[in-house]
Amino acid sequence: MATIDRSTFMGGSAAVIAAANAVPADAQTSTYGKPHAPIVPETDPAILVVNTMLARPGGAISGYVALPATVTATTPGIVLCAHIWGVDAQYRDLARRFAKLGYIAIVPGIFDRSHPPSGDGQTDLSLFGPAVAALYAGNQMNGDLLAAKAWIRQKSARGKVGLYGNCMGGGIVLQALVGNKDYDAAAELYGYVRADRKTTEPPPDGAFDWATKVTTPTIGFYGGLDGGINTLDVTAAFNKLAGPHDVTIYPDAPHGFLDDTRPSYRLGPATDAFNNMMSWYGKYLTTT
Repeated sequence: MATIDRSTFMGGSAAVIAAANAVPADAQTSTYGKPHAPIVPETDPAILVVNTMLARPGGAISGYVALPATVTATTPGIVLCAHIWGVDAQYRDLARRFAKLGYIAIVPGIFDRSHPPSGDGQTDLSLFGPAVAALYAGNQMNGDLLAAKAWIRQKSARGKVGLYGNCMGGGIVLQALVGNKDYDAAAELYGYVRADRKTTEPPPDGAFDWATKVTTPTIGFYGGLDGGINTLDVTAAFNKLAGPHDVTIYPDAPHGFLDDTRPSYRLGPATDAFNNMMSWYGKYLTTT
């Protein structure tokens, strides 16, 4: 795998039914932007929830799994790379939403080696700084994601497997795609992408050469009000991706607009991004 400056990536059958299930009822969305009842509860009869352990160097890590009640050898899967808050309520709910749409979804506990606090309802990013630093210093996140993919393979020997991440997880997703064909499709939201400059000038030549080594079909979503990400860089990076790709920038959305448990949530961009993401997965993960 190609070596990349990690600072570039730090953060900050399903397609048919996605449109019917992706947009929550108005009564429920009125509670979004703060902790709320799950969109898909663990007791939903259409899914199963499993807490597993994934063998890794230095000790096993946890895996939160949601899968359809009926799984076959060709059921597709999605590995979710956690955001800065770890495997919190929003990520667990997202895994269950994927499961209800027909995917085996697993979120590996990439922070488990550092034992940070729960991210549920948490607002203090500084509490997760040591865990993030240890994660990048140990450079085990790509292996953690592949261990989660291997778990899916135990349930679905021939199903295609995709990758998902937002915020820090979105940056790790991009890194995990460079120079390999480990995944059949990827989706990332506001993963940190930048060139080495502090101006609004176009990025310098060679700034995103890593993207030429990404052949996995990849879709991305960003907010125009994200103060930590330069949209010129995003566009330049995605234009260099070697495989099928698409990116949407929502002008009035901030960083974290998909996270329905936090004030950064924006219903319009979140709904559009989720629907388009599921169409992307449907195209690349559920076709032969």
